[in-house]
Amino acid sequence: MFDQRVAEEILNTAAQAVSGMSFCEVKDRYLAVNGQLDPVPERPALPQDQDVRHLNGRDSVLPGERAGWRYALFTVAAGGELNGCLVLSAACPPDLPQLMQLRTVAGTTGRTHVRGSSGQLPNDSISQLLRRDDMDQRILSLSATVLELEEQARIRDALDERATSDLGDNESKDGSLAEVLSRLTGRPICIEDAFGHIRAAAGIGSSRPYPRLGAAARSRTAQLWLASGSPVREPRRLVALALSHGEVLGAICMLETDRPVTASNVFALKYATRLLEVELSHRRSLARLELKLGRDLVDELVSGMDGATAGIRTEALGYDISGPQHVIVAEWQPPRTDDTVVVALRRTFLELRTSALVSRRSDMAVAVVRGSPLGAEVFAVVARILRSATGAMGIGGPSLDVAQIPRSFSEALHALHIRAGSSDRYGVTRFDQLGIYRILDPAGGEPDLAGYIDEWLGALQRADDNRGSHLVQTLAQYLDHGGNYDSTAQSLTIHRSTLRYRMKSVRQITGFDLADPETRLNLHVATRAWRLRPHGAPFHVP
Repeated sequence: MFDQRVAEEILNTAAQAVSGMSFCEVKDRYLAVNGQLDPVPERPALPQDQDVRHLNGRDSVLPGERAGWRYALFTVAAGGELNGCLVLSAACPPDLPQLMQLRTVAGTTGRTHVRGSSGQLPNDSISQLLRRDDMDQRILSLSATVLELEEQARIRDALDERATSDLGDNESKDGSLAEVLSRLTGRPICIEDAFGHIRAAAGIGSSRPYPRLGAAARSRTAQLWLASGSPVREPRRLVALALSHGEVLGAICMLETDRPVTASNVFALKYATRLLEVELSHRRSLARLELKLGRDLVDELVSGMDGATAGIRTEALGYDISGPQHVIVAEWQPPRTDDTVVVALRRTFLELRTSALVSRRSDMAVAVVRGSPLGAEVFAVVARILRSATGAMGIGGPSLDVAQIPRSFSEALHALHIRAGSSDRYGVTRFDQLGIYRILDPAGGEPDLAGYIDEWLGALQRADDNRGSHLVQTLAQYLDHGGNYDSTAQSLTIHRSTLRYRMKSVRQITGFDLADPETRLNLHVATRAWRLRPHGAPFHVP
């Protein structure tokens, strides 16, 4: 039989017990009368009344337009039937142990009432509820632990699933980690590199959400992280660091919102950071291994290597050795004895989407590059990355197979030597643009006479071979006579109009501007060298 007086006592006792908890307060009460939850004391109906009744005795967060936390906590009688409901309010949601404490109070109030004598509650019933007996305390602790472990398992499963999925490049992997962590915590997330640059983010919009820390501040954060093992609070965010042997590899930042950080948030942040630490350590190990293997391979390629072995070795590194290859050498002032220029050159080719193998020889960076060299564009990007334009680069001619790579390397060194010895010592020089400097070698090397002649006269000689014409000889006489048509035609014993026709063919076949002084000089030197070749000896490169 329903006893309203006893029911009110149970509800009031629960309300007093909850009111003694510092993290929330009782805002309203409902008493179950004949299966109907009615507010006590009586008052005009509110929209909240229907929200509470629709829950059918299930504890739940109540909807509301105002900020903060509102919660319906139902109380039960000794027999387990619904007794009433307390509407609680707090500035922020309680954590799991606090929520379990509330539920335990609501469930044990009725039983405590039954233990009272003559239907009355003991005078110290509230303090008994707050202290609880040993069994209630153990149940509360175990329940909270179970809930916490279940939540942590859910977080681990979600993050582990992301870590084991194939997401493509590193940028996609970092972005996926940020998105999953943001979804788990309900907070904006940023992933930084070791220098504080944001590599990936989720839920932050297009602009940087917080200022980038200087080196001293980042060092302080690292010291605090190492000392405590807990995320470090910085302006607008909570930071956890990914470390390898005490070196910072990156960081995950959890941004502040209007909600306080919970224990689950911190666990998710720390677990995600451990996954990032493993990933970044793996990437660094691969980069170091690739650099070492690439250095050994480049050394062998520029020194001379058979094609079959080169194909196997380069394929293992994901590099295609087939097709035209160029060798690029670079050095910067002051001389760099570490891998600074090598790393900058590698980043440059990645940025320009060009396939290359990069190594270091003494103070010089060496690259084997597939396809056509980019020249000035490569130099500009390297200078930007190094924040210094006090460097020189030489680019060798194309090598159509592995056996020609040492020749391209020699040409690149030659071009670099010419650039370093010129009045404009900083910049890039291509071997195939050296002109007369290909045979005027200040370093005392063997002049590339055949290559030089072929560069300037090869197209004309091939035309002569195919047509049976005499364009090279005509050009040589024309240049010897200073471009005078009358004297040139007379020396060749041909008509002036025939000379004009031949010179027109020369311009069309070569594409050279004979009015350009530099072009005329190189052509004149090439024709003089052509005359000095052994009789019948070919001079052009097949």
